[in-house]
Amino acid sequence: MMNNLQERYLHAVRWALPSGKADDIVAELRDILATRQEDREEALGRPLTTEETSAMLKDFGHPLIVAARYRPQQWLIGPDVYPFYIFSLRIVLLISLGIQAAVAGARMAFGDGRPLQIAAQSWGGLWMSLIISIGVVTIIFAVMERAGFPADHIKRWVPDQLPDVRDKRKSVWESVFEIAAGILFLLWWAGIVHFPMPTGGADFRIEAAPIFSQLYWPIFALVAVRLVDNLIEWVRPRWTLVRSVLTVGTTIAGLVLLALIYRAGQWATIVSTGMPADKVVQLGDALNLSLRIAIMVTGVVWTWQAVVVLWRLLRKRQRDA
Repeated sequence: MMNNLQERYLHAVRWALPSGKADDIVAELRDILATRQEDREEALGRPLTTEETSAMLKDFGHPLIVAARYRPQQWLIGPDVYPFYIFSLRIVLLISLGIQAAVAGARMAFGDGRPLQIAAQSWGGLWMSLIISIGVVTIIFAVMERAGFPADHIKRWVPDQLPDVRDKRKSVWESVFEIAAGILFLLWWAGIVHFPMPTGGADFRIEAAPIFSQLYWPIFALVAVRLVDNLIEWVRPRWTLVRSVLTVGTTIAGLVLLALIYRAGQWATIVSTGMPADKVVQLGDALNLSLRIAIMVTGVVWTWQAVVVLWRLLRKRQRDA
């Protein structure tokens, strides 16, 4: 016969059970506890004391744990999804770290703040970024867990999706740097993140030439697609054809943009705020000459990268043939 302590125990279990199944589950638990009580009383030859009943219920389990056994979902992120969760979390955290490091470096190089002050602000921003990133990734994977995505993904997975051991892959830090740099550039280009332009104090300031405003959206689209290419190369290295098309396509588009920018002939303007006119002209010529050389070098590097990608794709097709 159930005593008051057992009824209180079953009531606590009922509180944590799904409402539609609570009556049936509590009835089942009542029978189990009654059987255990009878067995112990038969072994002792007497009724259980309150202390012995309490010990029996403690051995049976905490009410929340007992109720969780009857729930279809007992975890936020299950064991099958957890490795993917950790892998994705590492990527997001590394990217956040790279962005914060780049922002801090830019502020120290071009800003007027003190290094210790910038470091303290970056440290606080890093922790806030990590907390938000962990929360967002956790929520996404919790939703995916309940939507059944991981199980479907695992069923569709085949070993053929694994990258070829002969394919050279970038290091983690190299990939993180490229992705973080792409995100940071897009945030800066969109005006979300601001970096002070290098100046000469009170004598002059540097302004970008109008060509960059004219090519605002093409440049934004190019960097965005390039960022997608870097992400695919990191998380889906087996998609060699997609990666090759994106790499070659963005390289060609980048070369076209570079040609348009190069034809402008001027890429930065020195605005005097106290510097003599002849010095302004000399500084402007030197700065634009440096930018001209940088544009030409960038074009050569991008062309070489496209040739390398095409060569690797051709060799891979020959190996697979």
